[in-house]
Amino acid sequence: MPSLLRSRTNRSGLNDAGHRNEVFRVLRSNLLVALAELENPTVIVTSAAAEEGKTATCANLAVSLAATGLRVVAVDVDLRHPNLHLWLGAHNEIGLSDVLLDRSGLDRALQFVALGSRDRGLYVLPTGASVNNPTELLGSTRMAKVLTSLAGQADVLLLDTPPVLPVADTLVIGRMAAGAILVVESRRTPISAVQQAKDALTRNQTRMLGLVLNKMQSRDLPGAGYGYGYGYGDGGGDLADDDEPTPGPGSR
Repeated sequence: MPSLLRSRTNRSGLNDAGHRNEVFRVLRSNLLVALAELENPTVIVTSAAAEEGKTATCANLAVSLAATGLRVVAVDVDLRHPNLHLWLGAHNEIGLSDVLLDRSGLDRALQFVALGSRDRGLYVLPTGASVNNPTELLGSTRMAKVLTSLAGQADVLLLDTPPVLPVADTLVIGRMAAGAILVVESRRTPISAVQQAKDALTRNQTRMLGLVLNKMQSRDLPGAGYGYGYGYGDGGGDLADDDEPTPGPGSR
């Protein structure tokens, strides 16, 4: 499995906002290289289990991509535990489920989040109202049409999906995407679980674009104590989905 991200956290004080931004620039660069060879700009960001940092990684990556002027759409596909809107400073009054159930048009459900200035930002599609049958809804023809429509309007379409192992939601979406980024928490997630998640995705025709190793410490890799060096990656510092989200760029 290729690694998209090859930066390491340093615990001596350099693991700050500047380092985090640089980490996501590296991830952004490698992702854009991978997508250049593919027609579909849709990328899944997921994990093997819950609370490994997938949503935080998706949000930070979306902001990093949009900062370059790319047209970015970030969609919260985790209908069971929506959280992406909090990281990006959006609301969850209407969203994906409302579009899929024909309660709202796509244009009305999309929210623009400005980044510093009003002429640069990204679009967010939150989950919307909770539903009783998320797997069936996400695997519907309507879902495929929504993703096709969004992909046609975006340079990069990021999907924050549920963890792979607990539920089947991500597996039914995977074949609609160009590929997946798997976020893994260092020292917590067993290698067997990572392999199981990877195998489940590939069996369901989902290309693996890479792996992000989150919450890695200096002792996890040999070598000198540079601010950030090379090795298996870091999801941007200590990024956890259960952390209190930093107010997003669109917070009011």
